[in-house]
Amino acid sequence: MLDSATDVEDPTEKDIVPSTPQPPSRPGRRRRAGYVGGLFLLLVLLLLGAVVVLIAQGSIAIPIGEVIRILTGQKAGSEISRTIVMDARLPKVVAGLLAGSALAVGGVQMQTLFRNPLADPFVLGVSSGAILGASIVILGTGGVGWLAGLGVVSQLGVTGAAVAGAAGVLLIALGIARRVGDPVVVLVVGVMLGYLAGAAVDMLIYYTDPDRLQALTTFTRGSVRNVTWNELWVIALTCGVVLLLSVFLAQPLNALLLGERYAGSLGVNVRRVHFLSLASVAVLSGVTTAYCGAIGFVGLAAPHLARGLLRTADHRLVLPASALIGGVIVLIAEYIAGGNGLTTTTLPLNSVTAFVGAPVILWVLLSGRARREGR
Repeated sequence: MLDSATDVEDPTEKDIVPSTPQPPSRPGRRRRAGYVGGLFLLLVLLLLGAVVVLIAQGSIAIPIGEVIRILTGQKAGSEISRTIVMDARLPKVVAGLLAGSALAVGGVQMQTLFRNPLADPFVLGVSSGAILGASIVILGTGGVGWLAGLGVVSQLGVTGAAVAGAAGVLLIALGIARRVGDPVVVLVVGVMLGYLAGAAVDMLIYYTDPDRLQALTTFTRGSVRNVTWNELWVIALTCGVVLLLSVFLAQPLNALLLGERYAGSLGVNVRRVHFLSLASVAVLSGVTTAYCGAIGFVGLAAPHLARGLLRTADHRLVLPASALIGGVIVLIAEYIAGGNGLTTTTLPLNSVTAFVGAPVILWVLLSGRARREGR
């Protein structure tokens, strides 16, 4: 999005173009392919393991073997165990997986579009805009719980409002990015937009019936525990379509890493890529926020972890790897936050994901400064 150099550079961007015109040797390509394949296999196994463990643990522990039998369609040891797994725990686990993947893919696209390694839906205020839009609908309805008592039409209203709020903040940040060109200024503006949206939510809370506030409190802190099957199909359908769209944007996003002019010279329709990427980020952020609340730092941490593990910024690899890592982060965070059955007290997801995202921000800042001083 910005052709000027960033103050904090992504050390992996240069990996898209080989540093030497000599192609890698065939043994080198085989080793590289083996490493990438092994890494993806490890991520998939880690994700499946997190799913099984999170479903097994809770106020009523279920043996892992029993969970696997139920998930694979085999006969369960008891009907109670099947009900707990399929109706109570599986929806929240799938919702957490989809939310983490969606936020991670959104973070990848935002970091490329803004040419800023610290961009993600939470940091730039996009999630706050989604919260504002959803809060207006939630606090304005007759229900007293978080999406409780709402029909499908009302649920889509909350989702639509969240997407509209996310899109509004994203468009403002994008306009400032095009005008200013300084990624640090864009980052500060995004944080300020987040504060403004948060202040608007606080004003809504101040003038709202106190009986409706408990739902909004849980909503703003992030949680997947309240997602049901009726709500999950909206998340799965929307996120599935948009995540599939991101696969087709991988190659154009690779070209944008080298600048808009270069991408245009390769025949990339830059405006179309911008529109599709921004629309997908708004939809992913809005939908996940509407049903899972604000989950911070996943969209920031997962892309950097993916690039670091893959040692490349090629979106054809980074996008799926980020989706897997984002899902793992959210599931592990949910386990730590209270899904382990070891305590009756549950923490907000944001309180746990911050422990992952904050060190990544510090690492990006410090490594960028070290590279500049070493020049």
